[in-house]
Amino acid sequence: MPKKVIIIGAGIGGLATANLLAKAGYDVHVYEKNAQLGGRAGQRTTNGFTFDTGPSWYLMPKVFEQYFSLFNVDLNHELGIKKLTPAYKVFFESHEPMTIHGDVDKDAVQFEAVEKGSGERLKTYVKEGQEIYDMAIEHFLYTNFERPQELADKRILAAGGRMAKLLLTNIHSRVSTFVTAKPLQQILEYPMVFLGTSPFKAPAMYSLMSALDFNEGVFYPARGMYSIIDALVGIGKAHGVTYHVNAPVTSITHADGTASGIVVGGASIAGDIIVSNADLHFTETALLNASARSYPDTFWKKKESGISALLLYIGVKGALPQLEHHNLFFVDKWRENFEAIYESKEVPESASLYVSRTSATDPTTAPEGHENLFVLAPLPSGISLNDTDTKVLTQRFLKQVADAISEPELTDRIVTLETFGPDDFKDSYNSWNGTALGMSHLLKQSAFWRIPNKSKKLKNLYYVGATTVPGIGLPMCLIGAELTYKRIVGIKKGGPVTSIETPEGETK
Repeated sequence: MPKKVIIIGAGIGGLATANLLAKAGYDVHVYEKNAQLGGRAGQRTTNGFTFDTGPSWYLMPKVFEQYFSLFNVDLNHELGIKKLTPAYKVFFESHEPMTIHGDVDKDAVQFEAVEKGSGERLKTYVKEGQEIYDMAIEHFLYTNFERPQELADKRILAAGGRMAKLLLTNIHSRVSTFVTAKPLQQILEYPMVFLGTSPFKAPAMYSLMSALDFNEGVFYPARGMYSIIDALVGIGKAHGVTYHVNAPVTSITHADGTASGIVVGGASIAGDIIVSNADLHFTETALLNASARSYPDTFWKKKESGISALLLYIGVKGALPQLEHHNLFFVDKWRENFEAIYESKEVPESASLYVSRTSATDPTTAPEGHENLFVLAPLPSGISLNDTDTKVLTQRFLKQVADAISEPELTDRIVTLETFGPDDFKDSYNSWNGTALGMSHLLKQSAFWRIPNKSKKLKNLYYVGATTVPGIGLPMCLIGAELTYKRIVGIKKGGPVTSIETPEGETK
């Protein structure tokens, strides 16, 4: 009889781990508290509009390709992945909009037009970011850090001094040595929001994010981001994964240092291996009793959660050609925006926004003659919004977008509007402090300082998802699934998984 694996939570990390283990010959069961698989990467339909509920940027395409190749799936063909041209558009309060192409040569021309000399400096900055990214992929992302000797690689040792400097310098300080014009700094610093942190706190090593923007570019699946979840579930079903929806896990049972199963709806379900893709704070503080917790409440009080957010799902009558598929709206009070979110924990008076217009790429996401908009307003974690708060903020953010694109009648054209805020993240995903992302990527919460994917107390309890290694984002969670799989089957060597091993050590 194959060993039974129970996976708690059907986010992308849980689904991806399920596939790897099922192909390896385990009997895999996924338990999801909600009716829909996918976790934050969900989908909602209303009044003829189709919205991706969370992640909307398709970055690091090679990570996706590598994972799906383990199942002989050509993801680019299967999902119709295409590069967005342009990559995104940026609106400013005190500067003309800029369109980023995802081509460093083209974008350098735009930088040069804003600040003399910045075009070549952008190329240098992106080249440096690419070198860091390549090193991260090779040595830091696809590893559980179980073999310290791998960090003695000649390339790492040669770059040791420079890497130390980048680790001890924040991204804003680093960016400031390349460009001084505020709009250009904002473009290079905003990706830190996707890592759940502030450019005034994140280590400069995350300049690697700009290599993704300006070298690789931004991509999009023809049928939307949820098609990634559909593809993962399709693979899972083909390999015998069993999915249980509307099945919230209330506890993890254990005895003598071993997890024995879970409790769902009052019923005990036995398992040989438990993998939690549920929020890690929730797993540790709510699903486990005190004796089995590797990370009790005192641990979490010293950690920083990533941003929360107010999400708006909007259907608009008529066209909005001023917007590209991806759009960023930056405010003049840049530092104050981040300080409100991360320091004073207040709703910022002036907030930078992200707006996606998926109907620019996929007209089927909106009825004919309409546009599909998704708005993300970053907010502090740990706050709560009542209905009045939500309505006030919604109107403020809508006016901000309308003013920026010179569309004063925007609110009058809205035919459907739904919101999702900090309390919804808590209710839907048991999210720590209502975070939209997971644990932020401060230096002390990155790489080998991030929470490992294995319990310290229960020998057969593992973790996967945004708060464990390697971190936040869809590609990171796919890599995380490979790391958890390697932990379970005993692969200590770093690097991507190249073949699937059975419990007996054979390959498939």
